[in-house]
Amino acid sequence: MKVLNYILLTALFLLIGNSISSSVSLLCLLLLLGANLIVVKKGKITVPLYYYIALAIYLIFLTIGLFYGHRNPQIDIKFQLFGFLFYLFLLNKKDFKVLPFLFLINYIVLGIYILLYLGKFPNLWHTTVIGYQGRVYGPSIIPIVFISFYYLIKNKTFDLKLVLAFIVAIPSLLLTTNLMNIVIAGILLMLLVVDFNKLIQPKFILIILGIGLSSVLFFNSSYAPDLIKEKIPYLLDPFEYPSLKIRVNDLNAAFAREKFSTTEKIFGNGFGASTTIFRENLEAQSWSDFITFQEIDNGFYYLYHRGGFLLLSLFLLFHIFLFEKIKSIKSKIGFLSIVIITCLLSIHYFNNMFYLILPFLILEGNKNTRQIEQQI
Repeated sequence: MKVLNYILLTALFLLIGNSISSSVSLLCLLLLLGANLIVVKKGKITVPLYYYIALAIYLIFLTIGLFYGHRNPQIDIKFQLFGFLFYLFLLNKKDFKVLPFLFLINYIVLGIYILLYLGKFPNLWHTTVIGYQGRVYGPSIIPIVFISFYYLIKNKTFDLKLVLAFIVAIPSLLLTTNLMNIVIAGILLMLLVVDFNKLIQPKFILIILGIGLSSVLFFNSSYAPDLIKEKIPYLLDPFEYPSLKIRVNDLNAAFAREKFSTTEKIFGNGFGASTTIFRENLEAQSWSDFITFQEIDNGFYYLYHRGGFLLLSLFLLFHIFLFEKIKSIKSKIGFLSIVIITCLLSIHYFNNMFYLILPFLILEGNKNTRQIEQQI
């Protein structure tokens, strides 16, 4: 059963969120639930009250979305369906080890990116393998984010396994040239290795200087990807980052274009909605055109557009609740960093069900740990 869990979850981790693999992902989820709920749990399903509350709230907004009659509501609905099924599996997992699985996925992701880069693996995630300035398109999941948060929330000390995990993750981060995940991974790494009480000691100052100097030398060398070298200066002045500027301009254009009624501002425009704006390219006017996308790659606006201020407020209140449930300061900072940075720069927090691992560890992780300790 454990082997089946690992195989099916690995397939989910790598394929989820891509239109080409939606049916495969749903099949994997149903097999996971069937194998665990029927074979292992013998039909006895564990479902906490908050799961029913979340499902009831979702059904209200789903009804609103269907009422508006959008042409492709399944674009959103499939992500929420995947999320509810996946979380149900997590709640009913039988001695499933989350951390070893994340370590395994970390190695698999690296292997896939290397094979894609070498042209030895079919690209199931994108129409092309190599994009702008050498960016490699592949699995959208960066396991090191979840591994790092697991260490923070469980108050685990920095060990050799985590060192190896970061070493394995760095090539994947560089190949995807995703500045968002690089920044998040960097923040989590800092939280894991830095003892704020000892930070002013000479040895830690030397270590930080050593890491900083080696990073500067690497990113100025011929070994660093061109796209990464292009983005690094914006770490010091993020508001000059072109991608961020585009997102801000797109968001302003979307707000100016939306023309929501009072009811729509409260309840949103429904699942399956999208925003179309005119994006002007000042350097090359021929590239200026109307663009339709899922809420400007901004998770907060994504929520507002679909569920109005009501859904956005529920999301914020729920995350304030999760924030209060977290015990350590470092874990709180890590959680806020993941949520805020991801939602500001993308919609991955909502169209990738594996971000549900974060609330699961907060709501159920400590409970499961206490149960295991009592059994021992």
